[in-house]
Amino acid sequence: MSNENVIYFDHEGDFSLWEQTCLPIGNGYLGASMFGGIRRERIVFNEKTLWAGGPCENRPEYYGGNKRDKYKYVKQVQEALKDGSYDKVLQLLPELTGDGDFGSYLLLCDMVIDFNIPNGQATDYRRALDIDKSLYSCEFSVAGIKYTREAFASYPARVIVFKFTASEKGSLGFVLGVEKTHPCNISADEDGMLHYSGYIEDNGMRFDSRAVIQTDGEMMTKNGKLVVTNATEAVIYVTAATDYEMKYPVYRSGADPATVTIPIIQAASLLGWDALYDEHYADYSAIYNRVKLALNDDGADMPADRLLEAYRKGDRAAMNKLETLYFQYGRYLLISSSREGSLPANLQGVWNESNTPPWCCDYHINVNLQMNYWGAYNTNMAETVPPLVDFLDSLREPGRLTAKEYYNITSTDAEPENGWTAHTQCSPFGWTAPGWDFYWGWSTAAVAWLMQNIWEHYEFTGDKKYLADKIYPIMRESVKFYTQWLVYDEKQDRLVSSPTYSPEHGPATIGNTYEQSLIAQLFDDFLKAAAVLNTDPELCSKVREMLPKLDPYHIGNHQTAVR
Repeated sequence: MSNENVIYFDHEGDFSLWEQTCLPIGNGYLGASMFGGIRRERIVFNEKTLWAGGPCENRPEYYGGNKRDKYKYVKQVQEALKDGSYDKVLQLLPELTGDGDFGSYLLLCDMVIDFNIPNGQATDYRRALDIDKSLYSCEFSVAGIKYTREAFASYPARVIVFKFTASEKGSLGFVLGVEKTHPCNISADEDGMLHYSGYIEDNGMRFDSRAVIQTDGEMMTKNGKLVVTNATEAVIYVTAATDYEMKYPVYRSGADPATVTIPIIQAASLLGWDALYDEHYADYSAIYNRVKLALNDDGADMPADRLLEAYRKGDRAAMNKLETLYFQYGRYLLISSSREGSLPANLQGVWNESNTPPWCCDYHINVNLQMNYWGAYNTNMAETVPPLVDFLDSLREPGRLTAKEYYNITSTDAEPENGWTAHTQCSPFGWTAPGWDFYWGWSTAAVAWLMQNIWEHYEFTGDKKYLADKIYPIMRESVKFYTQWLVYDEKQDRLVSSPTYSPEHGPATIGNTYEQSLIAQLFDDFLKAAAVLNTDPELCSKVREMLPKLDPYHIGNHQTAVR
């Protein structure tokens, strides 16, 4: 039985098939994905806070997507639903939407490396992601020379590091540059520094990225690129940062991101490949190695594309191998894209090749963000969750505006944390409004669902201080929102959320199971949390009274006899 978890291919990736053929590395802050090109390599490079959208000179009236005073229409929809006037409901639903420039997660750049490789066919090609070691590699031979390329992304050092070697002395050469850039300055110096800095046209966000090469060969600059010749080995250290700050309402630190990147790149280049990798592996393996999985005979050893083919054909060994790999790959991706200090994993973790990515590569909270973290606790990776907790905490203040404009739930000086909410689509700039189409953008119970993710932190860790300091205040204010939102429905004889819309299912209804059950779960979890902390007796009393009146689960009209 094989105990190694390695995804590998025996051929180059297709530059036009990023998701299908790239192998990714990441450290929470940064992501890189490699195609394994022989003579030209394209490395898709990301910094997770690099976003379009949000408050800026172009949007001085930015309001988190909220339209004002929409709670009046919410009340009208509630009445129309209660009266069974669905035609009127359909006329009113467009009023229950958000507005404005949402933005999207952006590509920082492509790092492009053109290698000086002799003429001839490459043999013994293998590119691999060793999940157990959190290490990428690519190796092949041309004209009797073996070329090896390796890479890892270090969370402790906040860098991505590449190492290129050739088996024959002086036979390694390449040119390093950047493409697909934003408005920027690009410079290269004789000391081996490639500097790419600039701003985002949409919102003026500033970024700074630096790559430093150390080599035993010769180095020169040419047209803003670094040129290495006559080398046997070269190591490249890469980092990046922006002036984003997770703080309402401006979301900017005011600091030059170079003040972050310069000390990081200096420290990394002093440590070197070996010490950086040892530090990286110790950090990664401390989390990853807590869980092992073996499924019978998983001895199928074949490239990933052929493994998929064998799996589809029902090859039992291939099925065991792929499912084991898939399980550990999911853990690897979460460790690599969600670590304390940066944003949580987005729809694509931290990896993105486009400035117009699908669904804005955002934070969809009607199921997707929750799903990202479902494996965090039951596969023993609690360290990946603080970014999610911090992000939800950052949504509370803008979420109070959404509670005010759409639900008439207002926070005041006397009651500053009177309720917050958010809907389907969130951004790092406090977009908590409904989406710009009701049928996918309205999801009142999405936040209640997310509260399960963070309550689990206490259930799995028993960390009472973290519960009190970080998790409970978020839950408590969410509970306050729902206690004011629910209304009594005479026909159903229960408290309901209205209007409700099941994600990707619909229709607009009163008290669907999706929302009723999630709110009930939140209430139940809140009572447990409050009991642990021995606090909030008045709010707890109110929740205990309301909880049984939610009555979330009913037997439907369509019943099938079981024989």
